[in-house]
Amino acid sequence: MKKAFVLLSALLIIALVVACGSKGPASPFAKDSEQYSFFQTLSDSLGLTYLNPDNPTALITTKDFTVWTYDIMPGLYARFSRFQSDPGRIPQDQLKSLLTQGAEGEAQKKLLLAKAQEAGVSASDSSVNAQLEQYYAGRGGKENFVKLIEQQGFTLDYVKQDIHDQMTIQDFLDQELEPKMEISDEDLEQAYGNDKTATVQHILFMTQGKSDSAKQEVRKLAEQVLARAKAGEDFGALAKEFSEDPGSQNKGGLYEDFPRGQMVKPFEDASFNLPIGSISDLVETVYGYHIIKVVDRKKETRPLEEVKEQLRNQLEKSKRRDVFNDYMEQLKAEADYQEHFDVLG
Repeated sequence: MKKAFVLLSALLIIALVVACGSKGPASPFAKDSEQYSFFQTLSDSLGLTYLNPDNPTALITTKDFTVWTYDIMPGLYARFSRFQSDPGRIPQDQLKSLLTQGAEGEAQKKLLLAKAQEAGVSASDSSVNAQLEQYYAGRGGKENFVKLIEQQGFTLDYVKQDIHDQMTIQDFLDQELEPKMEISDEDLEQAYGNDKTATVQHILFMTQGKSDSAKQEVRKLAEQVLARAKAGEDFGALAKEFSEDPGSQNKGGLYEDFPRGQMVKPFEDASFNLPIGSISDLVETVYGYHIIKVVDRKKETRPLEEVKEQLRNQLEKSKRRDVFNDYMEQLKAEADYQEHFDVLG
């Protein structure tokens, strides 16, 4: 059975944040709508001018399309409309992060759909309808499902089109990238000889959803903390003071015995390649800048035959991630992909 490639803009409608699919800078809101009033308040009262419902802002440009704030704002409304009576309670860092993630997801979807169209790949109506039936069943029937998505500002036609697009992309990726997924016996033997798990401490300085100028300030702080760590200050204490990773901050930045394929690639590469006991330079991931101290690594102790299928699955997961990411970088380069998140302040 084929395993799905991980898509940044997978079917997230029920998760309450999606890109809207608007095809241009025409406003998606009527001036007498609650959505229009909501974003007008955010723009005028909170100073979030990039969410002005009368003036779309370009977030991502390519030679073939532009992703606008209008494309993402209906999804933001679905996520934050509960703050309609008190918009000042909206966590603005989270709002910006979802806006950038939504823009990246919409751009990714457009790039992949264009390639699927070139290849003549399109999901069948029967497969789309079968997926819809699963959603109906999971929400107590079609009527309840429609009521839910309409509460979020979406229509059944939009959901059906989104399902079609995502299934088309998945079919295309299976056709385009699946042949590169083969794991050989040599791959398995090499992986078996490598370290199985790593234990590290790390300090995360978040940059996700921040402008380039804000990222520069974050990097300056990270470099200062890095110098202190390499000078011999207690790493766990520095992690508790500076790390923005809620999963490890209070544990001195500790992640114990995690396997390959679990962390994002730059983090994994540092954790499994640096000498035990060493401290990395700044490692950049989609989350921000990391300082990583390698505490320990362990090898597999069971016989190869006993762990072969588990190891194969692990290698497939890691290879699938790397092949997909490399392919997306190729598409972005071909499209002259440019992000303009500085407009978010």
